[in-house]
Amino acid sequence: MTEFQVSLTGLHARNEKTIQATQDWERNRINEVTLKSCVDEDCDALVGLQKRSGVEYVTDGQITLAWQDLFRPVSSGFEGLEPGPMVRWFNTNTFFYTPVVKGEISSNGRALSKAVEQRFAGQGSSLKVILPDPLTFAELAEDRHYGSKEKLLFAYADAIRLELQRLSSLGVKYVQFSAPSLVYRLKRRALSRSDLKQVGESVRASLKGVKLRSGYYPFFGDASPYLPDLFDDIPTDDVGVDLTQTDEASLPKTSKGVIAGIADARTTYLEDAGALAERLEAVEERTGAKTITVAPSADLRFIPRVSADQKLELLARVRARVGRSAKGGARR
Repeated sequence: MTEFQVSLTGLHARNEKTIQATQDWERNRINEVTLKSCVDEDCDALVGLQKRSGVEYVTDGQITLAWQDLFRPVSSGFEGLEPGPMVRWFNTNTFFYTPVVKGEISSNGRALSKAVEQRFAGQGSSLKVILPDPLTFAELAEDRHYGSKEKLLFAYADAIRLELQRLSSLGVKYVQFSAPSLVYRLKRRALSRSDLKQVGESVRASLKGVKLRSGYYPFFGDASPYLPDLFDDIPTDDVGVDLTQTDEASLPKTSKGVIAGIADARTTYLEDAGALAERLEAVEERTGAKTITVAPSADLRFIPRVSADQKLELLARVRARVGRSAKGGARR
């Protein structure tokens, strides 16, 4: 019988109070202590909502200033990197500072632990962290040192491994590699099978000796050109697809867990829970997966906080529907 879980897949929207406090702090209207109080309250509210929604691996939402974008703790905390020019995050209304590779990339294993709200790991929660996958890092970074995408992939992977080992020791239980570059680049040219295998090996290097459950989640594009190879070549416990872009009929049978990105993270429109449940049942039938994670299609930072929270509550309702259906042995 398939186990259905719920999870967030990226940075979450900050609430209005936190947004205003951040702006006030940037203008020296409030001090850092006041700002931190607002951020902590915001993180507490999000984690509380996830627990009430039955989320198995909670995330702190990466709401803090450390996560102004997905690369920031890496580009600001690793040796050999620095934040560079601000550019648009794919075709969204958000931006990130380009990681500039100015020398050998290395890490002391403590950069990410400073950015993750570790306190939630000690509250009976299984804490999840979300990071850019090696391909997305290599394709979006400005390389002034290695001159080789392969070298850059594995330099990043080696540094990430030390960070993940540290996070594991602090109680983090899950790492998701966000991989939008894999599918978004299809607008230009798909990776060859050999290149996809190389990406898989870089992910394997990131996870060597790491005791965390892991997921790999491409979004912002159609994953079907990479199927079934994506499930075969990426050595994570779970592999996901953005089902707002990918037809579930293309999914293969797999022994891995499936991350099913069924709720559109880029619109405030709330989908019908029954229709989403039917799609999940189709995913279950196609894949035969033992674990299916009900998830948004991408980060929920692209919409207002109230809508982002409603999307999470919707996913919990969808999981409840398919869970009842599976237990009852009936299909709608």
